[in-house]
Amino acid sequence: MEILNFENLVVLTIFFVPGFVYLKAYRLFIAETKTDFSKDLYEAIGFSFLNAILFSYPIYLIHHINLIVNYPFLYFLSLALIIVIFPIFFAFIFQKVSEKRWFGKFMINPTKSAWDSFFSKRKSYFVIVTLKNGRKIGGKYGKNSFSSTYPNPEELYLEELWELNKNNGFKKIEPQTEGILITEKEISTIEFYL
Repeated sequence: MEILNFENLVVLTIFFVPGFVYLKAYRLFIAETKTDFSKDLYEAIGFSFLNAILFSYPIYLIHHINLIVNYPFLYFLSLALIIVIFPIFFAFIFQKVSEKRWFGKFMINPTKSAWDSFFSKRKSYFVIVTLKNGRKIGGKYGKNSFSSTYPNPEELYLEELWELNKNNGFKKIEPQTEGILITEKEISTIEFYL
């Protein structure tokens, strides 16, 4: 008797792969520390079983009507949806739901820091960064700017550097600016303006 025949491989895939796909996708949507495989194993298996239960009827149907013999492409497409696409979709939906205010009434927000929460909005702002030595830097945080995410040190790249006037207003863009990189060790405060 073959232990690793095609049917057993499919069952193993259905009951183990979706959880790992979900965890990897979730960590792309929400900054997360890298954990070792042994800590993720039970969570991944648990999600895989929930996924299998959720899709038990479609899984039953594609095997009952012998889809692999009649329509092999449709069979593998169906399995790819159940095993890969839907877990990624569920991770995306959970991330979006966790951003809602009402979510905080029932569960802890999975975002690791205020820094990550704010910069994950991906909006453009004019900013004034006050350094620990008291110097103020004006700039634009836009679509080509970057902020690091947990667990990395908090660093900020502003795509444009702006000259500030005496009242800390934005006077004019610095000529030939390519932006500025500011490290966590230098930042005291950051002010944001629309």
